[in-house]
Amino acid sequence: MTDYYTPTMRLYIDRLADWEGYLRLRNGGTPDVDAEVGAYRTVLETTAQLAASLERRAREDWHLEAELTPDGGARPPAHIREAYQELCEAGLVSLTVSEAYGGAALPTLVNGMFMEMMSRADASLFTLVGLQNGAANDIERYASEELKQLWLPRFVSGEALGSMDLTEAKAGSDLGGITTRVTEQPDGTVRVDGTKIFITNGGADVHLVLARDGDSYDQSKGTTNGLSLVLVPWKLEDGRRNGVRVPRLEHKLGIHGSPTCEVLFENAVGYRLGAKGQGFRAMLDLMNNARLGVAEQSVGVASAAFHEARRYAGEREQFGQPVAKQPLVVAMLAKMAINVESARSLLYRTFALIDKNTAREAALRRGDLPADEAAKLQLALDHDLARVRLLTPLCKYYGTEICPDVTRDAMQIFGGIGYTMDADVAKLHADSLIMTIYEGTSEIQASFALREMGKGGLAGALAHLKDELGAISGDAKRAELAMLVGTLLGRIQQCAQVLFTDLPYALLRAKMIAEMVINAKCATELLHQVGADAARVDLAEAFIRRRVIESEALAKRIEQNPVGRLERDARILASYAAAD
Repeated sequence: MTDYYTPTMRLYIDRLADWEGYLRLRNGGTPDVDAEVGAYRTVLETTAQLAASLERRAREDWHLEAELTPDGGARPPAHIREAYQELCEAGLVSLTVSEAYGGAALPTLVNGMFMEMMSRADASLFTLVGLQNGAANDIERYASEELKQLWLPRFVSGEALGSMDLTEAKAGSDLGGITTRVTEQPDGTVRVDGTKIFITNGGADVHLVLARDGDSYDQSKGTTNGLSLVLVPWKLEDGRRNGVRVPRLEHKLGIHGSPTCEVLFENAVGYRLGAKGQGFRAMLDLMNNARLGVAEQSVGVASAAFHEARRYAGEREQFGQPVAKQPLVVAMLAKMAINVESARSLLYRTFALIDKNTAREAALRRGDLPADEAAKLQLALDHDLARVRLLTPLCKYYGTEICPDVTRDAMQIFGGIGYTMDADVAKLHADSLIMTIYEGTSEIQASFALREMGKGGLAGALAHLKDELGAISGDAKRAELAMLVGTLLGRIQQCAQVLFTDLPYALLRAKMIAEMVINAKCATELLHQVGADAARVDLAEAFIRRRVIESEALAKRIEQNPVGRLERDARILASYAAAD
């Protein structure tokens, strides 16, 4: 299945990504662009072949559950372990770790494509692979050099697996409720005590635990102050078991091969990452990477469902012809393709910006730039870091919302068999349902995006999009579509004037304004794609014409219902309370 390395991926690798600018900033000097990009292509081509080879067994063994181990741990089922071992042997784990620790220092854009392929092959395998990058990146950014040297080569080789341990019974999205405690020790280590729940890959070798400092426990409780990020190994360096165990696994609707665990820490030895009491800031990096990871996972699963539905629709005959020729089925398949490609465009736009920021940071760290150039670079970096803070929740929101929509449409195309577990699309749909929930629900993502908009992110985003649209040239069709998107920018600005005078109402409509901004950003990126490949104009036009109309409906809902809406909802719910 060579289409794992999709035409869109090739378009960005070959034509749209500014590799020379990225490599010049990141490495300094004159980069060998052809060699670097050639290496990226090799990684993606190898991944495509391997992912395609893993897909069939992943579907056949989809029902197999993760399992507890006799030593108090947990592990994925055999087919996931075997697939991960194949990735390790191919050198395809922890690809973003720096070369200094044996990694490939892969750009975020390329790694995102890699992860999308992993998810399309197996959403459970994705959770295992994805956490390695996130955990390794946080260790590289915040750990002491001693811890980096100890753990990062193990992540690169695949010897070590990681987990992110945040959630507790009374601390989900609100991490101020964390009660797991960190206690200082005379030898410079810390001890960790508490219980975490819903921990993906909870039987990992390395746990990155967010816990509350004991010496400020009572004063900081209920806030995100006084939290520290701690690396807790499953085993100590002398081979002894640490005070970490998995008492139980969750039994889930989907992603059965991913161990979702309760993790108990009892006087567990840990090592602080970053400054004491600044763990929440450090964990934000991992959380934001995880949110983008779930967006990647969603695009991969949606892509798998689309390809399954397209294949089946071409094979299944009804009324003397393949169902793929029925107008309603054609429309469904086209909508699925548009959803996948638009979510992918938003992700790739975000990844390219993250790579630009990473390269700028590297250039500033080198300190070899003239002062005026360094100042301009820092200003641009600060501006684009704010853009990424807005784009991250939008990517997570949009990718995870379109995924179950695509998988459900795929089930519909399969008909009755689509509702049975004999069909892969039913498994994909079951996997898709978690994605709007974990790493922050869609409602949380929309609220985060609204917060960034209120801090100036919306004005900056609209100005940037206006400049991009104004710079679009070419044929009349592309210019016409750019003008349509320009009208959408005006409607977003008008809606913002309504929303930001009433915060409770703005929170109520956070998803609506988020969708309008997403529509504008995806439309602009799709028009950039048309500039590099004119054949994509139909895709861009279909998205823009549909989403401009939908955005106008959202705008009218925002503008026409600001007064009394919250009170009306409260009265509706109160009527049920009275009846009870």
